[in-house]
Amino acid sequence: MKISIDTNILTNNPEVVFDDSREFVISFTVLRELDKLKRNPDLKRAAQQAIKNLRVQIDAGKIEVLNVPTMEELGDSPDEMIIKDTLAANASFLSEDINATVIAMTLGITLSNFEAESEIDYGYTGYVAIDGTIEYETDFVQIRQMQLEEFNEKFGTDLKENMYCIVDRIVDKDDIWLNQSGVVNRISQSMKPFRDADVLLTPMDSIQMCAMHAVFDTHVPLTVIDGRIGTGKTLLVLAGVLARARGQKRYQDFDTIYVSKPPVSVNRDLYTGYKPGTTDQKMSGHLGGIKSNLEFILDKREDKKRSKEMGITTLSDAVWMELFEVKEIDEAQGDSLHNSVWVIDEWQLLNEESAKMVMSRISDGGKIVLVGDTAGQTYGMNRANEGFKPLFQWLGKAPEFNYIKMDRIYRSPLAEFIADVYE
Repeated sequence: MKISIDTNILTNNPEVVFDDSREFVISFTVLRELDKLKRNPDLKRAAQQAIKNLRVQIDAGKIEVLNVPTMEELGDSPDEMIIKDTLAANASFLSEDINATVIAMTLGITLSNFEAESEIDYGYTGYVAIDGTIEYETDFVQIRQMQLEEFNEKFGTDLKENMYCIVDRIVDKDDIWLNQSGVVNRISQSMKPFRDADVLLTPMDSIQMCAMHAVFDTHVPLTVIDGRIGTGKTLLVLAGVLARARGQKRYQDFDTIYVSKPPVSVNRDLYTGYKPGTTDQKMSGHLGGIKSNLEFILDKREDKKRSKEMGITTLSDAVWMELFEVKEIDEAQGDSLHNSVWVIDEWQLLNEESAKMVMSRISDGGKIVLVGDTAGQTYGMNRANEGFKPLFQWLGKAPEFNYIKMDRIYRSPLAEFIADVYE
């Protein structure tokens, strides 16, 4: 039987809520009474401790709050008036008042965390660019590996974990170095692994090369490719995963390429819902960008024309059927993805719970690649509960996670103009 706890029990024994042998509930009125008792010198400490304990148990879903008022039923105390305004503004709530925080939680208001937010380096790009020198040409061109401390001292850098360094050489194309676990290696920029997978795409600059390498690098199980529209994110990601699924035998780590995208419409008023049929058919509209990019990478113009005229299957269609599998994000719970890579487009639309769930599905030897525009945070979804914020506190700190930020738009002059207009 459930037990409803009265206020005096909580002030006499604030730890009672941690008795897992009983199922407790609490009236919203008790929260109001505890708030008043915080002003009583004799009961202040006990009331504050009771509220803190209740927050822990309510947040864990172990205590149900009864008779939670609607917005119209909130009282006229300062806390409840502030919370009423917060609800009306559809805002998150930031407070050091523990009781106000608990009340906000019971009403389903998202709590803000300035400390966590302040830990994110929004200027982090995943790479640093330096100018090459005569000394570099004479002393370092033949070197392939350096210790991090020595590299930073020689070139005045401060490389973080899984961070790239692009050296703008005087006489040749850029060199690219990568720091992993305190050792900085010059990476290969050979396109052969990609050409063997029939990928004819060539990076437009060294940052795009870093993005392709980050996806291709199976030592790192989690990759985020971030950037504005038209920067080539999806093309580069597909090139990287294709080389790991159908390129040279020694690079074929993945049997399946899973693809997903949150099924969110640009305009909810225009959203017609899922299409009938298989998962592939249901998600076809949302994954159109991935399919069109796959065609761009694999299908020659004359082959596409011939396929329409003669009904011949294009290379992209054949590869899609052979390697790709559409996965609905909501159906991934409980999955454990082996020998596979999972590409999630527009991942910035995921909230914390969904982001945590999808990133934890990858088994050892697999990889997940998250693609999107976190700065744009399209549609203002999941305000104060964005899934990328907890992860971004680990930028440049975790060996399991690499990140590349892309800003230069290559799609077209029009795309660049529109991006600037609507920034």
